Amino acid sequence: MMRGTHTRHRRRGAAASLIVAALVVAGTVVTVGALRMRDDEVRAAPVAPADQGRRPWQVTLDVDQTFGYVVTSAVTDGARQTLTVQNLALGAGPDGRYGGEVTAFPPGTLDERQFDAAEQINDYRYLAGFAFGGHATGDAQPWRSPAVGRRDPSGTWIVVYADTDRADGRIARPDLLRLATAVRLEPPRDLRMPLRLGLALPKGLELTYVRSPDHRIDQRQAAVGFSTAARRPSGAAVYTALPPGLDVALLAGARDSAWAQTRGTLTGATRVAGLPAWYEPGKRLTVESERCIVTVESHLPRADLNTLIEQLTIGDCADPDSWIPPLS
Repeated sequence: MMRGTHTRHRRRGAAASLIVAALVVAGTVVTVGALRMRDDEVRAAPVAPADQGRRPWQVTLDVDQTFGYVVTSAVTDGARQTLTVQNLALGAGPDGRYGGEVTAFPPGTLDERQFDAAEQINDYRYLAGFAFGGHATGDAQPWRSPAVGRRDPSGTWIVVYADTDRADGRIARPDLLRLATAVRLEPPRDLRMPLRLGLALPKGLELTYVRSPDHRIDQRQAAVGFSTAARRPSGAAVYTALPPGLDVALLAGARDSAWAQTRGTLTGATRVAGLPAWYEPGKRLTVESERCIVTVESHLPRADLNTLIEQLTIGDCADPDSWIPPLS
């Protein structure tokens, strides 16, 4: 099992403090992350093309923290990337308040004709009713939201908007424009998870979905998903659930009070890789490790799920400073 050692740092004011974390794996110290403040200069959006070498567990989207935003979760879903951000300048607490969503659509994956009638504001386009395939993943009905779009020189469209359920009417046009100016396309960087996958992935499937939350603010589970390479990303606005079309999904959550209640309701007790487990045929396999609960949702045979778990390195779901990339 991977064990995390760290010193916890909390954000103060309108920016994040330096976070340096180390992970001990088999007696070797491995640096897992360093978050560094940029200078105070407000920079224009970059003009360099986006790096096309991004791997499924990496993102090129980023938000300049000098604008007072911090990423609370990052999602890769096939070719699509999405960030959820918090506005540190708003709200009474040090973590601020929900600030909006940022999504990147690679060339050819967005019907950019939507922005033909948009209001042009410098390099940005404001649209009062940008249409998504749905509000949340799995929705079948189109959903509209005010949005600000920008076409990067690489051909990638960056769209900034807000989840109306979370914004509660408090994020308006000026807020979206401000967030849009903070968005950057940077070289690919790894998303980090409380687990690392083994070398033998499910046969015929690829890693096509990753959700990496910042557990200081976002308490939802980290997740990875496998599907065929042909699966289309979700067209919905927000990722409150797994996207459709995954053949295997691994979700990792902390051993908290909610787990204590859930544990007593599970049936099909068994053991996998020496760990307590519960199996629901054709649905899911739940495994309890020392510092993490891993759930595999899949219709694949039990033997395949066992193999997947046996090859996992499972860490501490409650300590994001110890997390590592799911593949390397």
